[in-house]
Amino acid sequence: MPDRAVTTDAPPAPTDAGPPPPATGPARRRLPLVRRLVLSVWFWPTAFAALAVGWRLGGPEMWHDELVTVDVATRSTGQILGMLANVDAVHGTYYLFMHGWTTLFGTGPAVVRLPSALAMVLATACVALVGRRVFDQTAGIAAGFVFALVPTVTRFGQETRSYAFVVLAAAAATLFLLRALQRPGWLRWAAYVLAVAGIGLVNVVALTLLLGHGVAVLIHCWRERRWWSVAWFALAAAAGVGIAAPVILRGMKQAGRQISWIPDSAPWTVWEQAFGSVLLAAAITALAVVGVLTHVRRDAAARTAAAAVIAALPLPVILLASTGDINYFFSKYLLFLLPAWAVLAGAGVAAVRRAPLVAVGLVALAALSVPGQLALRGEYSHGWYTYPQARAFKPLSYSEAARVIEAGYQPGDGLVAGGPWWWMHEPGVRYYLPADVSPRNVFQQQSAARRNELFGADCATPARCLRDEPRLWVLLPTVTDAPLTGLPKKQSAVLAQRYDVVRVTHVTGLTVALLQRRG
Repeated sequence: MPDRAVTTDAPPAPTDAGPPPPATGPARRRLPLVRRLVLSVWFWPTAFAALAVGWRLGGPEMWHDELVTVDVATRSTGQILGMLANVDAVHGTYYLFMHGWTTLFGTGPAVVRLPSALAMVLATACVALVGRRVFDQTAGIAAGFVFALVPTVTRFGQETRSYAFVVLAAAAATLFLLRALQRPGWLRWAAYVLAVAGIGLVNVVALTLLLGHGVAVLIHCWRERRWWSVAWFALAAAAGVGIAAPVILRGMKQAGRQISWIPDSAPWTVWEQAFGSVLLAAAITALAVVGVLTHVRRDAAARTAAAAVIAALPLPVILLASTGDINYFFSKYLLFLLPAWAVLAGAGVAAVRRAPLVAVGLVALAALSVPGQLALRGEYSHGWYTYPQARAFKPLSYSEAARVIEAGYQPGDGLVAGGPWWWMHEPGVRYYLPADVSPRNVFQQQSAARRNELFGADCATPARCLRDEPRLWVLLPTVTDAPLTGLPKKQSAVLAQRYDVVRVTHVTGLTVALLQRRG
């Protein structure tokens, strides 16, 4: 018999020293389980992502997009569905989920951001698993860490919007597709159907990922010389899109109203914003190229080509679609590609093939991410979605304005909110006010919830809406010493006739004025 070790499940033979001490059953089972968990490809990247996303989760000021979510989520189910028929259908699935979430757990900043945080953590696990399937264990671990180090990953993991769910659905869809191609079965293709449906239900632009998936399937079938997976993929993709079709169709009809404001920007500028760092965007892009070039001539050539197509193909397609009246090439809409690029960059980091050098590469990426991580954790960072470029607008502190009103509030006070509704300054201030401080909006004839809209309707004749309130708080999304000039002319005229401005307070981006009724 050859002189080699033989592995067996039989117990060790007794020796002169006596039998070994008996081991308890639970201990024997627990140790291998813990060891497998710790050594799994996803464990450490996911743990790191959980720490990074959880850091200051409830710290930054809520901004107007998040306040829209809270405002809609706290309406009744019927009111939400009524609004979706008019606007924001693309966010409908997320609003309904958050309606249930806030009903159960409340509306605190950390609470409403927690679902996004969990989604990004799960997406990190998917990235690591995809990296292992496409390349190897080291590349998978590196990919997970690369993904978690991207400032926008942890930033939008703290956003009370649907972007983290888009990223999770995209990462999961790629993972499920690879699993279905490796060992086909209806359950695996069903998982892919659900992931594709999830993409369509939260972000129509992200469905361009299916183009890359389709090419990846063709590459796989050409390599294996078996083409029936093409039919499976076509059926699964069609089923997933079909599930999301009502949302997709309604969202396309509402696109002109919702996203026609997005300005055109240079593609590389948008790419930097998608990563939240100039240097990190360049480094990850370069590492992705290295990852492709170092594996394309190995036995993983077909898988490498497929991964590269998944990461790159949606970009020119989205650019081409943006040549019309509506621009879809927007940093937040490109976040779904970060998992694929992290996988390629992880392969680039792992190309050095030595664990110490891989660790050095990840530490270097971490150093590059620090400025972005710090900037996107600031007090007013959530409104800075154009980082690292200049802010699109000045920050607004709803919490400061709320403290001013709370400190001087008296029962019977009213509220006047001037300026464009999309700054969400009234809902924002009410969000930070205690429940027993709730001044009536004196000029609002119909609330946003009753109108099935994102904003309310004001009285056509302001004088008829006043109820002899002794004091009024005027709230404006600008800084001014003449608060009445920031209101519509009819409202300003009736207030000037009946009230005096007794105090004007400026907070970050907002003006809070107190008016006293004459006589």
